[in-house]
Amino acid sequence: MPVSKKTAMDIALAYREVETAEALLAEITESLSRRSSPDIRDAFGRHQDGLQLGVPSGNNGHRLFNVPWVLARPIIEANIAQQKSIITALSEIAATELAGGGSLEAVA
Repeated sequence: MPVSKKTAMDIALAYREVETAEALLAEITESLSRRSSPDIRDAFGRHQDGLQLGVPSGNNGHRLFNVPWVLARPIIEANIAQQKSIITALSEIAATELAGGGSLEAVA
């Protein structure tokens, strides 16, 4: 029996999140080691002095603007660790599915 579409998609999305976060972390780390602000720009090309954290906009939207880079770094590191643990759990689910055991409860 093949791996379910949901499991495969969840694994792919977790890997993409890790890749994106690791690239951002590398850029932040390299810039901070030079004691400069990372050259990260918004969609309009404006330099950003920090990251945004939040829930998408709307009536119940919540967002923090200009989270300092020194605070963003541990948040990104924690996100990478969490996504890697999700990949590990989903890989176990995929192995069970491949063995014909059906899908287990989803992780995340």
